[in-house]
Amino acid sequence: MKWENNGELAQRDLSELVRRLLDVEATNHGDELTRLGTKCNEEE
Repeated sequence: MKWENNGELAQRDLSELVRRLLDVEATNHGDELTRLGTKCNEEE
């Protein structure tokens, strides 16, 4: 994983992390992860 100078995770790594978490997280967290995934894909 690569961190940007502003302290945030690089967009590609964030997208991959969200995708992997969606595979293993309980469904009650799925909506929030989907929202994060959508946000990171919009910024690419």
